[in-house]
Amino acid sequence: MGAMREKHVKLEGTGVYDIAIIGGGAAGMAAAIGIGLGAKNRGLNSSAASGRQGSRVAPGERLRVAIFEKNSEPGKKILATGNGRCNLTNTRCDGFEDVRAFFLELGLLMREGGDGRLYPMSGQATSVRGALWECLTRMGTETRLEDEVLSVRATERTEIPFEINAKSGMHAAKRVIICAGGKAGPQHGSTGDSYAFARAMGHSVISPLPALVPMTCADAERPRLAALKGVRVKCLASLFSGGAKLGQSAGELQFTEYGLSGICILDLSRLLRGAEKNSLRVCLDFAPRLSESELKTVIGKNLPAGLDGILPAKLAALVAQEGRDSADALAGLIKNLTFVVSGTKGWKEAQVTAGGVPLDEIRASTMRSKLIPGLYFAGEALNYDGVCGGYNLNWAWLSGMKAGRAAFFDE
Repeated sequence: MGAMREKHVKLEGTGVYDIAIIGGGAAGMAAAIGIGLGAKNRGLNSSAASGRQGSRVAPGERLRVAIFEKNSEPGKKILATGNGRCNLTNTRCDGFEDVRAFFLELGLLMREGGDGRLYPMSGQATSVRGALWECLTRMGTETRLEDEVLSVRATERTEIPFEINAKSGMHAAKRVIICAGGKAGPQHGSTGDSYAFARAMGHSVISPLPALVPMTCADAERPRLAALKGVRVKCLASLFSGGAKLGQSAGELQFTEYGLSGICILDLSRLLRGAEKNSLRVCLDFAPRLSESELKTVIGKNLPAGLDGILPAKLAALVAQEGRDSADALAGLIKNLTFVVSGTKGWKEAQVTAGGVPLDEIRASTMRSKLIPGLYFAGEALNYDGVCGGYNLNWAWLSGMKAGRAAFFDE
């Protein structure tokens, strides 16, 4: 398990917890550490809080915190982020300085990549998971691996208001943080459990959809895609539904045998909610800094080889075939090569989930439920999804930290 030098012993039987965290992914681990940092900031010991104002723990008593994680290891999805490099955050994210300080506290330094992306200095996602795990171990957090939570419900008991039905048995908690993830990446254990838990306690859930996911194209596009398979090219991509432009994104595009991928396509996939699926199309501009008339001039002077200095060879060949040596048609295709979209590759290839508990049902400063006292949410359990570049992991860390600190002080 990389930098993880030990595995917590699976606990048997029931337990009563001051704070139970459902889910041991990025948000869950950040929440648990946020509890410890909240204690530290008040001069307390997180594993044996001394009863200072706000902690609700009597002098000398141990603050009991547990993470319930159904996988055999925590933070499994973290290892798959950023192609194994873990794009932790982005300098353009709200609260990124808090995230940077959070990891500095754990002894993990960052380096900047392009477009504000921040990565661990090691360049390895295992370093991130390892730093989180080491901190949890030092804090004495009970990490209940392979202990899947089946249900969570709020009871009428004042002192211990939550009941947790887990694989290991029945447990009780004074406060609960739900961060069991969304549905993106089921191979990593994300199966939408957060939504069932939220609904059971009266929260609404915006229907989850895969986001930051490759798009599939209509069957009629397959011959064109076969000719372009593997081509990578930078462009400005625009998504249309009927006559309405839903949005645009610039970046690298990759042609695949089934459709379109690359950063600009992943970003546009977030806009598919509510779109008319029978009229979706992506229009690609391979020369966004040039006008169509400027392209006509350049191409017209160099026919039939006028595309060679503009497009990759396979793409140039397809455009030449469809443009039939007409400068007007070729310039039009370079500025507006269109593909009909049929859908997406689905949950297994999605990086994040669009949908979840509406943000207006929680308090943004503490991540606390407006409906149930003592209940908190973090990460993909909530209806937040950002563009590529570290925004979604930044949300996981930041929302987890807020929830953990607030739960410790019962805010």
